[in-house]
Amino acid sequence: MNDEPNQLYLSRAGIRELAELLREIPDLADDLAIARTRQAKLGARGDYRMRHRPSEQPLPYNPAAARAADHLHAVLVGWVRLVCEQRGLGYAGSTTTAGLSRWLDKNLIALAMTEGVGGAPQEIGQAVRAATMIVCPPTTAIVFDSAMVEQARAHRLNASGIATLAKELGDEYRNLTVRRVQTLRDSGKITPVPGPWAPDWPEMFVVGEVLDQHLAYPSRSRRKVGSSAG
Repeated sequence: MNDEPNQLYLSRAGIRELAELLREIPDLADDLAIARTRQAKLGARGDYRMRHRPSEQPLPYNPAAARAADHLHAVLVGWVRLVCEQRGLGYAGSTTTAGLSRWLDKNLIALAMTEGVGGAPQEIGQAVRAATMIVCPPTTAIVFDSAMVEQARAHRLNASGIATLAKELGDEYRNLTVRRVQTLRDSGKITPVPGPWAPDWPEMFVVGEVLDQHLAYPSRSRRKVGSSAG
């Protein structure tokens, strides 16, 4: 038993680490929910804190996302129960993963006064990292042959998906970013695919048209490089 009920079992650094982890979890939980319910999107390798839009291309259901979400939830439930039991607290928050993490963050000092909490940063951190690997996997090199490129050209993607694909297609498409796609669209060089789309859905473009127009109308920075070389 704890002879000093107000003793802290975590250092200030440990408390800060826990706070940072707990505050990441609500957005991470949302992204895991998207992945496990067939709403994950092509080109979503970026920061999982960015809000997702439903118009991007769905990937197959990911059982790994379900496992990571369940594990993260179970870890938080375990720590909430331990805090409530040791500190004599009642739990009236949401039972969602986000709700559990917010409750622990709100009761961070009570958590730090709970015996055994020394293992919390590592256990919660491992669960967070495992979930992050699902929603934001490391980039792997993809070698596109001519057949794969032709197949990709026929696809319809939004600006984010096109920018992600462009990174894999070589140096000539290195500057084909989301902003570059928008510039081509605003100047009338490319035209969005007709809907119907919901009002808040990003516009979709035929990949091949965007690739062709990107090369046909070099950006200002690319023109400068070419002219200086000449």
